[in-house]
Amino acid sequence: MIIREARKEDAVRIAQAVAMAIGDEQSLQQYCGEDYLSVLTAVAASSNTQYSWRRALILEYEGLPAGAVVAYDGADLEKLRKTTLDIIQKRTGKRPNIADETQAGEYYLDSIAILPPFRGKGLGKALLHAFCEKIFEQGYSRIGLIVDKENPQADRLYRSQGFEPVGERDFFGHAMWHLQKQSPYDIRQRVSRADFISEFQRRVYLALLDIPAGKTITYSALARQVGCSSALAVGQALKRNPFAPEVPCHRVLSADGSMGGYLGRREGEALELKRQLLKKEAEKSN
Repeated sequence: MIIREARKEDAVRIAQAVAMAIGDEQSLQQYCGEDYLSVLTAVAASSNTQYSWRRALILEYEGLPAGAVVAYDGADLEKLRKTTLDIIQKRTGKRPNIADETQAGEYYLDSIAILPPFRGKGLGKALLHAFCEKIFEQGYSRIGLIVDKENPQADRLYRSQGFEPVGERDFFGHAMWHLQKQSPYDIRQRVSRADFISEFQRRVYLALLDIPAGKTITYSALARQVGCSSALAVGQALKRNPFAPEVPCHRVLSADGSMGGYLGRREGEALELKRQLLKKEAEKSN
């Protein structure tokens, strides 16, 4: 058994995995038309879709493709779904309306399946384990997925691998559990490992982790700590902080002591959240 990065020629295997993960023939036809496997193969062969080969792993058993997993950062759902639906609309003439299945803050396991001839050999568990290790090695905080409440076998598999329920969703008319698995690495390790941030962002976030709860620092002082002459550059790095609030960008203030910004906003709910975080930390430190 080997588990490898997918190639473009694996598109049909990825499409089969997605179809098996959805499982319901009626839902598949509603989503992609009667020739759904061909449509899903076109989606998987594209570079920037939810089911792209660029976001998949392939499991081979005795030299044959036996299964696949496809996943993506939940923060990218909107843009990836648009390109996915563009292809579906071009192939079928219809554009399905699909509920959100994930969101920012989790790396979303969209589909995982082992082809029927290879089942009963523990390959699904091996593929799931390898996938989780890969994503956590890259620095992501948590992996999320949804599983049909009427599929207890899959539910047991995920929970046996450390996934826990965090909510419920309705998807394709099915009641689903929303499960997540947390990274085994602490925040400093995750920032150090992350391959989806720049080296400058890494320096800023690691420096910020040294600011204790109940304390604050200015954008310009933080810039000096990381050897940068631009407080604005630090502000931009904090605006793109994917680890908030664990990397506590709420502890950074403007030079005049005002709130500055938070989560890319300079007013409204984001600023109020920043005030509340600072207030709670100050109370705990007293």
